[in-house]
Amino acid sequence: MKPQVERIRDLTVVRRGGGRVLVIGCDSSASIGNKPMDVVQTPPAVAGYYAARVAVMEVLSVGAEILTVIDTLAVEKEPTGNEIIRGIHKLLHEAGLSAAHVNGSTEDNFVSCQTGIGITVIGEADEERLKLGCSRTGDCIVMLGEPLVGSAVLEQEASLCTIGQLQLLAGAPEVRDIHPVGSKGAGYEAELLAELNGCGFQPMPGMADKLKASGGPATAVIFAAAELSLAELQSRIGGKMEIIGYLQNLQNLQP
Repeated sequence: MKPQVERIRDLTVVRRGGGRVLVIGCDSSASIGNKPMDVVQTPPAVAGYYAARVAVMEVLSVGAEILTVIDTLAVEKEPTGNEIIRGIHKLLHEAGLSAAHVNGSTEDNFVSCQTGIGITVIGEADEERLKLGCSRTGDCIVMLGEPLVGSAVLEQEASLCTIGQLQLLAGAPEVRDIHPVGSKGAGYEAELLAELNGCGFQPMPGMADKLKASGGPATAVIFAAAELSLAELQSRIGGKMEIIGYLQNLQNLQP
């Protein structure tokens, strides 16, 4: 059977038959590092860690197991490339993965004066367990972590949704769709989650600023679940959980 390829959110989903699905995510980072023309000056290992974090979290969020992580680095291998890869390895260690899961390339023909990082993550999942389009009207939408960007990410690391917490969410049967929060904010992701489930999103009052805030390198995630399950999820997973709204029938949405 010819594979069926579909773009959902920022993911490519490849259905090959037999109940197994490939899930592919990617992200890029530019001008973040310690080279002369980098706009944000930070150690290359830190840049590598957070560049990999976004794509890894996208793939993990749908319940897929990561098969491999590919880094395409627009820098020389020594010393910058190796430092970026060290940061990637640190993130993957948090996800229970090893250096064997990583492959990639560097730019050793030309001198680079600005850091560029590309990350591609390939995962696999059982289709029946894929957390895509499985939410229901009446579910609450919960944010775990805080949307942070720039220097606030390093200054408030304790507020981030961790890789371990995301893996616990993805493995919890009572948790439905999970979306990492990116630069467009939690409100955008909540609206998208609702749309993919044929619902509308009704935000909680007073949430406007928080829903617009950039999540930077996926410092927070949102997820759908029945409200009755939240207390048990909170005790099992930890972190700061906050209800940001509810899924409703489109005709019941308040103006």
